Amino acid sequence: MQQRIIIADDHAVVCDGLCRLLELSGRYHIEGAVSSAEALLEACRTALPDLVILDLAMPGMGGIEGLRRLLIKWPALNVAVFSIYHNTRLVQRLIEMGAKGFITKSSESHIIVKGVKTVISGRRFVSPDIDIDLATPSLDPISTLSAKEFDIFRCVAEGFSTQQISEKLFLSEKTIANNISIIKRKLGAVNSAELVHLAIREGLLLMDRYDY
Repeated sequence: MQQRIIIADDHAVVCDGLCRLLELSGRYHIEGAVSSAEALLEACRTALPDLVILDLAMPGMGGIEGLRRLLIKWPALNVAVFSIYHNTRLVQRLIEMGAKGFITKSSESHIIVKGVKTVISGRRFVSPDIDIDLATPSLDPISTLSAKEFDIFRCVAEGFSTQQISEKLFLSEKTIANNISIIKRKLGAVNSAELVHLAIREGLLLMDRYDY
């Protein structure tokens, strides 16, 4: 019986190539390909797959908030992040949030297939071009942020206003403002500019920004 996969990536060429690569193995059936986290959540409500392959930089709420919501609703869901980013801090945070794997888009085909096979079985996988030790938890202040706080932190650092973050993450402006205060306290930041500098220093910004 073929295992079912849903791909979430807003680049059609990436989706098409990934679909062909995985279906060639004969082991997998691509249940669907969507271009946003919102569409992904709806697709999973209709038919929960064996694996979700998730891009990070997508319009709407984006992949990180999408991951958080997926795992709140379906904690045991196997999710592999598929991304151009190589930042070890970001990878560590995504694994801590519950992603089972992180596969870089620069990986060779056999690495991508190996990563999918590993994650769909419920085991962890990180592409070999990411230098990370998953056995050693991060002890820096950023690791104390919850999944929601981490995404809000990144949004602030990328220059989104409180209103824009509210619309992007479907949370009230009051909730966003309260969380920003908590984030500043946890990270020892006096203002939003210091949050920006911290995110830049740690390489946590996703460059594919979508304006609202």
